[in-house]
Amino acid sequence: MQVLFTSPWVPAEWIKAHGLEPRGIWSAPQLGLDSPPLSAGLCAFANAVVGLAEKEPESAVVFSTHCDQLRRGFDALAGAASPRAFLFNLPATWQTPVAGQMFASELERLGEFLVALGGHEPEPGELLETMTHYALARARLRAAAAGCTGRRYAQALAAFHWDGSCPESIQAPPRGEEGPSPRPWVPLALIGGPLPRAQWDLLDAIERAGGRVVLNGTEAGERSLGPAFPLEALRAALASGAGGREALVEALTRGYLEGCADVFQRPNTPLYAWLETRLQARGVRGIVLWHYVGCDLWRAEAQSLRQTLGLPVLALDAEEVPAGAVRDAVRLEAFLEALR
Repeated sequence: MQVLFTSPWVPAEWIKAHGLEPRGIWSAPQLGLDSPPLSAGLCAFANAVVGLAEKEPESAVVFSTHCDQLRRGFDALAGAASPRAFLFNLPATWQTPVAGQMFASELERLGEFLVALGGHEPEPGELLETMTHYALARARLRAAAAGCTGRRYAQALAAFHWDGSCPESIQAPPRGEEGPSPRPWVPLALIGGPLPRAQWDLLDAIERAGGRVVLNGTEAGERSLGPAFPLEALRAALASGAGGREALVEALTRGYLEGCADVFQRPNTPLYAWLETRLQARGVRGIVLWHYVGCDLWRAEAQSLRQTLGLPVLALDAEEVPAGAVRDAVRLEAFLEALR
């Protein structure tokens, strides 16, 4: 069974180790993004997630509390889909023991839900093998981040979040794709909420305007590759009999809490620490802030990004970038022209 999850901070390896197939919902080819009327107060992404959940009777959906709109979407889900829906409570705080206890408790509760769907309790060795697979894929994607074009990297990230894959070839661009176009280009960071397949045209629009996304900091972008685990220590402990399921759950919990860098956190200092290191290393000259109209967190962050990071910021509403066209191309071109 497929288990669609709505946040990269819900551990995909936990779902996979229970014998089910984790799928990052923003990577779903069938995810439509028709914008609801603004008067309805709905986020286009959350609305699309609920719609997809209702149309996929053979799939389960894991919502999370990192987004108020998605949490309300879980509440609104009715009928036959509701028994297949789960709400994962992500702690907004990250620096207290209580946050770790809460996350571990949610993992156990999610595990019970997965078993009820037909999954199984994972053996420690099976869970460690799955964690290792995902860790290696994340490492490959992190290593390839600075050398990939915007769309190609988005495609690789989408494949990883959809089925856990990452080909070794991602580290070396194919012949003919070794670098940017011959004309001068401006290095940009793309930061913000989910960027589904239907809106990858934004990446092409940036390149047509003379820019290049060298840092994909969207929700399921490079920023989602933070979780890390002490695999060698876990493997040695498991071999000696000193480690087991509890140690692996603790490692998952610590890895996700310490690796999370998102706007919903309080305080959200990990997000800025993550950004500052990469912005400087990649010579980023401007930031495109990607947000949905209903996302108050990202909309409110625009000024803080300008003041803290000291870079120009262009805020783009996701609803302004429908599939196949960019309505606000003039603003994008003007922004890049000012950075030259």
